[in-house]
Amino acid sequence: MKKTFLIILIVIVVLVGAVIAIPILFKQNLIDAAKNTLNKRLNAEVEFADLKLSLFRNFPQATVELSQLSIKGNNEFKNDTLLRVDLVQTKMDLSSLFKRSEMSIEEIILERPEIKLLVSESGSANWDISLPQTAASASAEPTQSDADEFQLQLNKIEIRNATLLYSDKESNMNLALKDVNSSISGNMYDATSKLQSEGTVGDFSLAYENVTYISKTSLSVHTLLDVDFDTMKFTITENEFLVNRLPLQLSGSVAVPNDTTFVDLQLKTKDSDFENFLALVPPVYESYLKEVTTTGSANISGIIKGYYYDENYPSFNLKLEVSNGDFQYADLPEKIKNITADVLIDKPQGDLDLTQIKINEAHAEIRNNPVDLTLKILHPVSDPYFDGAFVGKINLSHLKGALPIDSVNMSGVIDANLFAKGNYSDVEAEAYQKVQSDGIVLLDNFVFDSPDLTQKIVVPNGQLDFSPESIHLRGLNVHIGQSDFRLSGKVSNYLNYLFKEGVLQGNLQLNSSLVNLNELLRLQKRPETQSDKTAPKKENSGPTPDAEAEVLAFDVPKNIDITFKSNIKNAWFDRLLITDISGSIQVVDEKLLLNNLNMNTLDGGLKMNGSYKNTGQNQPLFDFGFDMASLDIPMMYKTLSGVRSIMPAASNSTGKLSSNLTFKGRLSPQLKLIPATANGVGSLSTQSLEINNSPIFNQLGGILKKEKLKNVKVDDFKANFILTDGNLLLTPFTTRVIGQETKIAGSLNAESLLDMRFDFNVERELFGPDIQKILAVIPGNQKITMLPAGVLIKGPVGEPKVNMDLSATQKAVTEATKDDLKKSLDKLGEGLKKLFK
Repeated sequence: MKKTFLIILIVIVVLVGAVIAIPILFKQNLIDAAKNTLNKRLNAEVEFADLKLSLFRNFPQATVELSQLSIKGNNEFKNDTLLRVDLVQTKMDLSSLFKRSEMSIEEIILERPEIKLLVSESGSANWDISLPQTAASASAEPTQSDADEFQLQLNKIEIRNATLLYSDKESNMNLALKDVNSSISGNMYDATSKLQSEGTVGDFSLAYENVTYISKTSLSVHTLLDVDFDTMKFTITENEFLVNRLPLQLSGSVAVPNDTTFVDLQLKTKDSDFENFLALVPPVYESYLKEVTTTGSANISGIIKGYYYDENYPSFNLKLEVSNGDFQYADLPEKIKNITADVLIDKPQGDLDLTQIKINEAHAEIRNNPVDLTLKILHPVSDPYFDGAFVGKINLSHLKGALPIDSVNMSGVIDANLFAKGNYSDVEAEAYQKVQSDGIVLLDNFVFDSPDLTQKIVVPNGQLDFSPESIHLRGLNVHIGQSDFRLSGKVSNYLNYLFKEGVLQGNLQLNSSLVNLNELLRLQKRPETQSDKTAPKKENSGPTPDAEAEVLAFDVPKNIDITFKSNIKNAWFDRLLITDISGSIQVVDEKLLLNNLNMNTLDGGLKMNGSYKNTGQNQPLFDFGFDMASLDIPMMYKTLSGVRSIMPAASNSTGKLSSNLTFKGRLSPQLKLIPATANGVGSLSTQSLEINNSPIFNQLGGILKKEKLKNVKVDDFKANFILTDGNLLLTPFTTRVIGQETKIAGSLNAESLLDMRFDFNVERELFGPDIQKILAVIPGNQKITMLPAGVLIKGPVGEPKVNMDLSATQKAVTEATKDDLKKSLDKLGEGLKKLFK
C-alpha cells in the first residue's frame, strides 16, 4: 500500500514538474520557430516584446501568447507600422511543443489589433511585403520541411477591439473601421464546413477627394457560411446585416479559387417602411429621432456580380427609393412631407471610373415651400462630370418648427435656384467657359443666434449670384451687434476651395458706419470653467483675474486670399474712437495684412501698414508700421492705457505728438504688447508741447524759479530711437525747455525702468533765489550769464527719482571766475551741497 502511494506521489511530482518545466524548456523553441518562419516569408521588420507559454490555462492544450507584435514595412514605408497587436493568443496540441516541425494551431485570439493599409502617391502598397521569388523557387514544389512548419487546424478565430485604417494617397481616399469585434467558429481544416461568423463595427467612415461620404455609421453582421475549402467558395445560407439600425438581407456567394475573386451578392431591405430608412441616421444622432411619427415607404436594393482582379472590379447596382414619405416630431408644429427620392449607383464590370451616381429625384416640403435636388456624376475617378440642380425656398422659422434645432435660433428666408453642368477638370484648369452654371440665392431677414456667440448675426437682405467662376455679392448687408457691414464684389475659385482645398480668392468692397471691435473680438464666448461655476459672485469688485486673462487673440482662416477695400466711418477699439478708415485689408496665408490703411484718431491722423498672424500659443506675431501725425497728447493719455503707464507726465500736458515707427514682435493673448519681443526703429516729434504741474519738474524748484516750473513749454523737436528686445534707446537731441537750450538722451527698458539725462544751459535770471544768493557772493559773478546744469531721472516710469549733476556747473563757474576761484570755490561748493542735500 505504501509502495503504491509512493509511486502515485512520484508520478504527480513528475507531472507537475513537467508542467512547470515545459514552458521554460520549449519557450525558445517556439520563439525561434516563429521568428524564422516570419523572416523567411516577409520583407518587413517583425518585432514582438515577449512570447509566453502556459500549460495550466487550457490543459491539456498549450496556450501561447505573443505580446506587442508589430510589423513595419521597408523602403518608403519603413516608418509606417502595417500591423500592431497588443496580444496574440493561440491554443495548440501539447505534442506540438516537442517538435520543430508539424506544429498545429487550433484557435487564435487577437487583442486590439491595428492595421494600417497605405498606398503611396506612386501607387506602392505597404502590405506588399512578400519576399520576391526566384524562377527556381517559384517553379519548385514545396519541400516537406516547408509544409510541416505549421498546420492550421482552426476551430475559432476571434478579433477584439480592432481598428482598420486604409489611406490611398494616389486616389485621395480614406477608409476607417473602428471598434471592430468579430469571431469565426467552425472546423476550418476539413474540405467543407459550416462557419458561424459574427461581427460588429462601432464606427465606419469613408472620405474621397476630401469629401466625407460616410461617418459615424455602425455595422453588425450575423452569418452562417457554407465553405468549400478546395475551391475556396463561401456561400451565405443565413444572414442578418444591420447598418446602424437598418436591417438588410445579404445573400449569394464569394469564391477565391486563385488570384481572381468571384462575387455574386444580393442586398435588400427586409421591409419597406420609411421609419426603417431613418435607421440609417448614425447612432450619435439617434436621440433626435425619438417620438417621431412617419408614413411612406423606402427600399434599398443592390446587386454585386462579377470578378475582381487587379483594377477590374465586379459590376454593382445599388438603388434607393423613397415615396410619400412624411415625418413629424410629436412636440413640434411643422411636418416635413411629400418626401421622395430616386437614387441609383451603377457600374458595369471593369474600372471604377465607369461608376455612375444619379439622384434622379429628391424632394421635400415644409408647409408650401418645396425643395428639389437632382444630380448626376459620371467618371468619378478620372474626371468627374457633374450635372445638378437645386431649387428651393426655405423658411428657417418653419424649418425650426419641423426639426429640433435647440442649439441655435434661426429665422428668415433663403430662396435658392442653382444649377451646374460640366467636367471638374475644367474647374481645376479655370476653363470656366466650358462649364454651364448659373444661379441665385436671396437672403431675407436672416438671423443666426447661437449660445456660443455673444451677438446675433443678422442679414436684413442680400443677393448672391453664382457662376462657375465666382460668386457675386450684391448688396449683402450684415449686422453683428452694433457693427454693420455692406459687402459687394466677387469671390472666385470657390469650387476648388470646397472640393480640392484650393484657395478662396476675392475682391470685396466693405462699407460700414460703425465697427465695434470690442464686441467682435469677443464674439465667440469663452467656455465656462468649473471655477466660474463655483466661484461666488462679487459686486463692484472690479475685473477678476480670469477677466484680465481673457483671450482676444484670433486665428486667420487658411486657404483664403480675400482683399477688402474698406471705407469705415467709425470704429471703436477699447476706448479709442477711430474715424474715416480707408484702405486695403487682406486675408491671406493665415495672415491679416493692412495696406495703406488711413484713419483719423486722437484729433490727428494715422496711417498703418503691417501684418498679424496668430500662433499655437495664442501669442500673435505682428510686423507693423505706423505714421502718426499730430495726435492730441491729452486725448492719448485719457484713451490709451499704454500711454498712461509709460508717459505719466502726459496727464497734465498739452500739445501734439507725431511719430513714425516700424517694429515687430509678439502680442499677448489679450492683444497687448509683450515688451521683450519688440524690435524696431522710429522717430517722434512734438508740436506746442507744454507740461503742467509735473512732479519731475517740481523737484527742480531748488535751482530754478518755481513759477517757471508750473507750465513748462518745450520747443518743437524731432528725436530718433531704436527698439531692441523691448529696450528703447533714445538718440541724443537738442531742444529748448522753458526757453533754455536742453540736450536730452536716455533709455527705457523692457521692465519700464527709466534712465534719462537732461543737460540744461540755464540763463542766470531763471535760477531761483537760493542760487542767486550763492552766485552774488562769488567774486567776478557778473561775468556769469549762463550756467550748465545736469538732471538725472532714473527708476520706474511712474515714480522716478530726480538727481542733480553739478559737475559742469562748477566747471563753468571756474572758467568764468578764474582769478577769484581760489577764494570762492570752497564757499560755492558748500552752499550748493547745502542747497541740494
